[in-house]
Amino acid sequence: MLGMTLWATCASAELSIDGVKRDVEAVLRGFLSIDELPCDSPRWWVGRGFRQAPAEIRQAMETLGFYNARITSELQWTEACWLAILSVEEGPQARVRALTLEVDEPLATEPRFIKARENEDFGVDDVFSHQAYEGLKDRLLDVAQDLGYFDADFSRRVATVDADKNSADIDLALAGGARYRIGEIISEQTLLEPELFEKYLRIEEGAYYDATDLTDTYKNLLQSGYFGQVIINPLLDLRQDGEVPLRVGVTPAPRRILELGGGYATDTGPRVRGDLRYRRLNDRGHRAGASALVSRLTRELNAEYRLPYGDPVHEWLFTEASYVDEETDTADSRAYSLGVGRTQRLGRRWITTNYVDYTLEDFDIGEQQSGRSNLLILGTSVSRTSPIGVPRLLKGYSINLEVRGATKELISDTNFVQFIGRGRTILPLGRRVRLLSRVHLGWTWQSKFEDLPPSVRFFAGGDNSIRGYGYQDLGPEENGEVVGGRRLLTGSMELDTLLKENWSLAVFVDSGSAFDDQPTFNTGVGVGVRWYSPLGPLRLDLAHPLDDPERRFRLHISLGTDL
Repeated sequence: MLGMTLWATCASAELSIDGVKRDVEAVLRGFLSIDELPCDSPRWWVGRGFRQAPAEIRQAMETLGFYNARITSELQWTEACWLAILSVEEGPQARVRALTLEVDEPLATEPRFIKARENEDFGVDDVFSHQAYEGLKDRLLDVAQDLGYFDADFSRRVATVDADKNSADIDLALAGGARYRIGEIISEQTLLEPELFEKYLRIEEGAYYDATDLTDTYKNLLQSGYFGQVIINPLLDLRQDGEVPLRVGVTPAPRRILELGGGYATDTGPRVRGDLRYRRLNDRGHRAGASALVSRLTRELNAEYRLPYGDPVHEWLFTEASYVDEETDTADSRAYSLGVGRTQRLGRRWITTNYVDYTLEDFDIGEQQSGRSNLLILGTSVSRTSPIGVPRLLKGYSINLEVRGATKELISDTNFVQFIGRGRTILPLGRRVRLLSRVHLGWTWQSKFEDLPPSVRFFAGGDNSIRGYGYQDLGPEENGEVVGGRRLLTGSMELDTLLKENWSLAVFVDSGSAFDDQPTFNTGVGVGVRWYSPLGPLRLDLAHPLDDPERRFRLHISLGTDL
């Protein structure tokens, strides 16, 4: 027997439970008083625990819905220790024969409560257990509490089990009482002006209590970057006259953050980056930041100043300045930019950004095209991204649409209008497999394309474009040199399988073209490994270009979110 083998090879006392699955066994051991008694326990103590074991197991099995379990037991002694062997035949599990639930108004008419009842996964013909029964009551009370029915309780709760027929009848009556409103909001903070702080709150005095509003307020305050800790508590002990006061407390986050780091990506090679951010310059919520990046291809300096405007969760005024010196295989450019803009919420889920950006850029593209470009670019973009909460998302999407342009009537050297669209999706194919896709497209209307600098031309190839090809290696050519195109269309499909925690294997195909009139598609295929680090997914890809027999495999290394 298994129990005999364990006893013979183990010096400590053993309790063997046969005939049940591992999860059921874990529940049974939690009820058994004999479990984990040491070898040197007095015989009377072990004997008492052994005699109690069948009744304890029966009680445990009944909590799981097994009312006709058969239990046999055996206790063996040696000079050194003891061995208890318990064998369990589960028998049929009881099922719900009838379920009656009465709910008083107005709780019974609350849409969210009705939806919770409709989505309840415990009902007639389902397996009955005390755990499921208690869970049903807890979930109903939780929904009532979330809606502000703090006096809700069951006036009747009866579960009648017919052990002979392995069935159970449930009869519940829930008295909701009155729904409470929000009373005084006690804000414990001095970091921001009261008027600004209140704009982050999704709660107001006199409104009906709703836990969803408290959750939204908590997220808004924490994600603002101003606060390190947020606590929102309904003061239930002080509720009276149909109102419950709320306490909102915060602690400050570090005001200044300095980050230094290095990395490597195939597109840019080794790189060093430094960021200095001031999360809060004053009690009006102004913030500023500066960053520098140095790599084999790029040298960047950026500065930004932001201040909240309107709804501070999504609406900001900003001004930015930057210097970018980039030397790729296709172009050299040095660009100075200064811009202003505003981000704001559009509807419930979309974010829109309107901006004006002045750019002075010196450039050399190929052997024939060079010059200095002055562009006053006016642009607008809308974006939408699903929540990102874990390093490896099983489901999600992101969309970004942008229109920008310039005209000679406003300082610029040339006229152009440009549309850029980006989209990514993640779809689950089970718990361990997911399908990732992305598309990037662009379209330029411009009569004299040679006047446009590299920053507003389209190129393809690289880590986030078409793997298997170098960074900006693909596009229309002039005298054998890639000079970029008026239009862009690239896409990717990737199948990602989780191997073990934080590691996955991917296979992918990328295809697309940067072109002027007709696309010439280039395609790369490959395999990759993903490590979901605290900084985001690190990707190591080995890709092969299908359209160029002289090219072999190319290694791509990149870091960044999947969306």
